[in-house]
Amino acid sequence: ECYRCGATLGRESFCPSCGTDVKVYKKIMQTSNAYYNQALSRAGVRDLSGAVESLKKSLRFNKKNIQARNLLGLVYFEMGETVSALSEWVISKNFKPENNIAGEYLDEIQKNRARLESINQTIKKYNQALNYAKQGNDDLAMLQLKNVVAAIPNFVDAYLLMLSLIHISE
Repeated sequence: ECYRCGATLGRESFCPSCGTDVKVYKKIMQTSNAYYNQALSRAGVRDLSGAVESLKKSLRFNKKNIQARNLLGLVYFEMGETVSALSEWVISKNFKPENNIAGEYLDEIQKNRARLESINQTIKKYNQALNYAKQGNDDLAMLQLKNVVAAIPNFVDAYLLMLSLIHISE
């Protein structure tokens, strides 16, 4: 669709309705979609960090790429970053309120209040572990992180912090 008037675009470099030059705009949309497709491939082989990288690039070119934003939310959720996932889905829902699967994701999480509260408490424990690590209390940080990964086994950042603490202590 034309960014100026919303008319359906064809193959030509100008909008048939308002005459705006859309050549660069089309290239930007194609680039965003190419990064989205790359992210889909990466997510398919469980390269979640690579998928996040590609999706962020896709969204830099087109912040309203709903599919990319929803997939980024799913990848974040799979990585244990629930707050980031919720943020992406809320943004997506604001850009496209109707017929957007992000609404279903948000509803599903909000239905299970106990799980949401558990995630919230676990995030607080992770943040406390970060504070302990910054203060040099590696043992306390490691204890907190063990509780975090027990509650959210996919929480990649918690595992990375644990690995960092192990390497520091060696």
